[in-house]
Amino acid sequence: MKLKKSSVVSNAGPLIHLSKIGFLHLLKKLYAEVIIPAKVKFEVVDQGKKKGFPDALLIEKAIEEGWITVKEVKTNKSLLSSAKTLGLEEAEIEVIQYAYQTKATALIDDEAAREFARILGVTVRGSLGVLLEGLKRGILTRKEALKKLDELSEVMYISMEVYKLVRRKLEENKNQFS
Repeated sequence: MKLKKSSVVSNAGPLIHLSKIGFLHLLKKLYAEVIIPAKVKFEVVDQGKKKGFPDALLIEKAIEEGWITVKEVKTNKSLLSSAKTLGLEEAEIEVIQYAYQTKATALIDDEAAREFARILGVTVRGSLGVLLEGLKRGILTRKEALKKLDELSEVMYISMEVYKLVRRKLEENKNQFS
């Protein structure tokens, strides 16, 4: 079953985490369009390069190749005010607003930002959801997905409960045998 590719708007976390495990390209394979707000680009590429983070160069290369697109987002003042009271950063708010406006999926790992997006009716997926989707679409084998889950657990916080849940979902996927 071939699933339709969709557009996603990514926050810094999924870009950084997937880059660190060598799987940034999975976004290119899964989605028709990968968009990041200018504030996310500033955070992950511009500041990341200044700090010497190798993942910043990988993300910059994806932008140069044209499969990650940078967009300027004008933030709605009332949305900005509401989100800031919850402790969200402007880059996260831009991701949520752009996803809301365009009906794209928001790629966010931060739980508070994910919850705020859900309240607005935005579809949310994180780094772990990207792995699950890669397996579901046949882009990853079960073995690759399980290995990458372990690698993700080394570069981002994953509670034991969530780790076990995702691991079980990866192991139960009947479409991938290797």
